Amino acid sequence: MQKIKDIFIANTAEAFADLLEQTILNDSHQQDRFQQEIDLSQRAQFWGMDDKIIITPNPVPDTLLEYNSKRIGYKNLINLWPENGGIRLCKSIIDDPKLVRSLTQIVRSNPGVKITSYSVTDDYANLLRFLESKVTGWQVTNLPRTTNPVNLVKTIDFKNGFREMVADIFPRGNLRLPRGFICKTETDVSKAIFSFLNAGRGFVIKVHNGESGWGVKIVDYNTAQRPKQTKVNEWSHELFESDPVWKFAPYVVEEFTPVDKTIAGGFPSGEGHITDQGFIFDYHCGQEVTEEGSFKGIVVSADILPDSVSKNIKIAMEMIGKKLHTSGYRGIFDVDFAAGADGNLYILESNARMTGGTHVYGIMSYLRFNGSNAYVLSNDSFRYDTPVQKPDKILALLSDILYPIKRQKRGLIVSFISASRPVIGIIVVGENKEDARLLIHRAKDCLSAH
Repeated sequence: MQKIKDIFIANTAEAFADLLEQTILNDSHQQDRFQQEIDLSQRAQFWGMDDKIIITPNPVPDTLLEYNSKRIGYKNLINLWPENGGIRLCKSIIDDPKLVRSLTQIVRSNPGVKITSYSVTDDYANLLRFLESKVTGWQVTNLPRTTNPVNLVKTIDFKNGFREMVADIFPRGNLRLPRGFICKTETDVSKAIFSFLNAGRGFVIKVHNGESGWGVKIVDYNTAQRPKQTKVNEWSHELFESDPVWKFAPYVVEEFTPVDKTIAGGFPSGEGHITDQGFIFDYHCGQEVTEEGSFKGIVVSADILPDSVSKNIKIAMEMIGKKLHTSGYRGIFDVDFAAGADGNLYILESNARMTGGTHVYGIMSYLRFNGSNAYVLSNDSFRYDTPVQKPDKILALLSDILYPIKRQKRGLIVSFISASRPVIGIIVVGENKEDARLLIHRAKDCLSAH
């Protein structure tokens, strides 16, 4: 075995374990959400550079891993997984003696190897303590320097915690937080809604620990007429009964921000990471977001952001990064923004973990792409219209457009293939916007033709 530099633990589902276990696992109609989180762990293929081990809840399909390694150029990418994987990956690792022995040997043979996870959780902290009792000589890159690292991560990750943490920094110039309230009960939410309706404004309701649009209700000005014309209490009660996710207080209720969709689709984002030395800005992007607020993927290109907005994103990230560094946070985080139609850049929330863009940035860095020499976009919920296909069949159907097309630096990269749902993840590298969007249409045609 060649030298291993990094061990990545793809605990994507574990990051939302509490929410998933209390809602989805007891609701057969929402199993799709659970499986989506498990499938997303396959994106770990593209975290970091080469010479790495990725530990996933279930194995990445061999066909996909081998194909991507060959096409992209990884020469030393190894996938490990526990015998009984599930939501809590780190616990599954501890409970698998064979995997623990392999991991211990790998660490012992690679002094200084770095361990990183998708997210810092209680289970991850337990795994690190467990490994510390077994072997030394490794380092962790994303454990906050504080007495209770998991609590700090949750504070930043939760909508209410982040809002409170950065409230003293903004507004600053054209950077600001949307006007809003932190609510503890359904009654408090109704009062906040009344406040916005009486001012003739739309509003957004967010569960503190929702993710990817789950636990978000967007009500623009026109839609706001419905609860205005009925009883707000009845409307909000109907919302709270519509999905178990709404049982988890507290909530943030913010003023709806009309966006300028010509600026990164209206919802730009920035990502960076914090080391002991300080904050490092990595990249900014646009977010592919549905009308309901669900996250689909990102877009990276130099022409999606005016220079003034790009500059403001970096300024906001630097200010927030400095605050998080001082608080003890370490590792990757992002900040999501709304490009207001009024010319202001609104700070919405932060994710104190890897994100839906981390794997895209990883592959771009490895292939030496940036926003100036390629137009890159991703989709983490690319659904095809036929029964579930095996990985080799999907790769065969897409073969004409997979990266690199005829040795050109363009094409489709498959980031995951679900074994139980007709869904794949994709990263598209195009010469420009038209080329990238055309490749997506071709992918739909390829997968729907059989």
